[in-house]
Amino acid sequence: MKADIHSIYLEVKKGNLIAAHEGEITSEVITEFLSKVEDSLLQNGEAVKIVRKLYNILVEALQNLYHHLEIPPKDYSESLHLDENCRYAFCTLVKEGKGSFKITTGNFVKGKTIQFLKDRIEQLNYLSTYELKELYKRVLNNDEFSEKGGGGLGFIEMARMSGNKLGYDFIKYDSQYSFFVLEIHIN
Repeated sequence: MKADIHSIYLEVKKGNLIAAHEGEITSEVITEFLSKVEDSLLQNGEAVKIVRKLYNILVEALQNLYHHLEIPPKDYSESLHLDENCRYAFCTLVKEGKGSFKITTGNFVKGKTIQFLKDRIEQLNYLSTYELKELYKRVLNNDEFSEKGGGGLGFIEMARMSGNKLGYDFIKYDSQYSFFVLEIHIN
């Protein structure tokens, strides 16, 4: 039986939800989502420093989705009546307590990418704040880019800005695809 991705989305948006999106990820959706989050946080009286921090981490998380997600398996797209080229993912922002938030993103990845992502996140989770800063500088000055155009800074920035370990899970969907869930805790 294949994983029920929509149920995962419903589960991660439980709690004091600030914003959520499930579906197509486009530059317009990202802009609207960021604007909605910023407006909501400011209206709720959150400190400008927290709003800026959340906004910057969300930018990195959403850009990561936009540039690196896979088009979902055909049967999944058909089950949600999505266009066959839909760039499906989800993103939620939940307030966990006073000054404490959780950003969760989810997207399909192909099997060959899983070990690379696991290794990268585990490496970042192992590093100290100082080591993350030094790695960021090294990667920034390296001028090397992946096949999808990224320099690998997104995960580093999310780990640096959040000040917390990145949480993740890979939920097997079928023989080719897994669903990658990333959790970023901010306090």
